[in-house]
Amino acid sequence: MSKYVIMFEKGGMFEIAFDPAAPKTAAAFQEFMDNCTEPYQALCLQGRFSGEEMYFPAPLPNGASVGKENNVRPVQGSIAFNPNPEWSAVCIYWGGDIADKQHYHNLFASIVGDMDALHAVGTRIWQKGGELATLKKID
Repeated sequence: MSKYVIMFEKGGMFEIAFDPAAPKTAAAFQEFMDNCTEPYQALCLQGRFSGEEMYFPAPLPNGASVGKENNVRPVQGSIAFNPNPEWSAVCIYWGGDIADKQHYHNLFASIVGDMDALHAVGTRIWQKGGELATLKKID
């Protein structure tokens, strides 16, 4: 079975584990990654009003048609997808200070690994600015 990882340009690599409560969103993400001929790279930025969240654009195939799925409050290490076609993004929650919202994005995966290391990456992006994130499929 394939593994998916996210790597940050200034350090930090994390495995992604899919949440069975969001099968359509996870499948759209996997299809997106499977169709990339090179690792996908995007600028990862701090979520301005979301608390300890960073995000990057991700044009998932049929992302808008996924609709709402597993819209639960995220925790540190959660990975969510915003299916709004005008703002298609993957969000990674790097800490526990997460804004309260009426509607959350599709929580489809989580980070596997050291949450202190994830917190360090998120803090770095928040304090020093965006950095390149690379998504890669490992067979």
